Amino acid sequence: MHAHVASKHSGEFNRIMQRLLSTYIFVSRKLRPEHLEQIAEAGFQGVEIFCSRGHFDYTAKTEMQAMAGALAHHGLTLSSMHAPVSRDMSSTREGGSPLSICEVERVRRIEAMDELKRAIDVAEELPFPRMVFHMGNSRETADPRKRDAAFSSLEHLILHARHVGVTICVENTASEMGDPAYLRAFVEETRLTGLRFNFDIGHAHLAELAEEERLKKSFAPLRGLV
Repeated sequence: MHAHVASKHSGEFNRIMQRLLSTYIFVSRKLRPEHLEQIAEAGFQGVEIFCSRGHFDYTAKTEMQAMAGALAHHGLTLSSMHAPVSRDMSSTREGGSPLSICEVERVRRIEAMDELKRAIDVAEELPFPRMVFHMGNSRETADPRKRDAAFSSLEHLILHARHVGVTICVENTASEMGDPAYLRAFVEETRLTGLRFNFDIGHAHLAELAEEERLKKSFAPLRGLV
């Protein structure tokens, strides 16, 4: 009986799960069609493109068209785009001023939202269903002012994204504001509609929990929201 249940569940997972890869593994290089060829040959079914101008210039139509052609040629789906985390212009992992939806200073927050909207607008040329965001940087500490800033940013971005058929998803990270329990409380307290969440297993493994409990305890607060 247990074997039958396990087999049944395995079959269900096989039907609904896809093998997807983030182009972040190539983030220090310009994203080119040959990278998508390598991904397809490795058996992946789709990709998440990481938005970084030095890697994938989300303001350049020529790059969007090149990616659209390469995705179609290799039979890959564009499952999501990862929002830019900085205004970098070079092909490096670090660099440029940070882009944060938690920016407390209004002028800087508006500048960040304008840049993030440019990334969302890629969907007009290169359709994708979801854009993944972080709640601030990797060391973002919980702060009521930052929470209010995030609410304001996300409220605007959700409306903007809806016009191009994109759903905004916030991803768990190792920061205080990216903690799954904080994210759950955020959506319940703000009652922000139209927001979904993305569960990052790699980030969950960075949680300060016993190794065997990290995934289960990290996912629990986001159950029903992913």
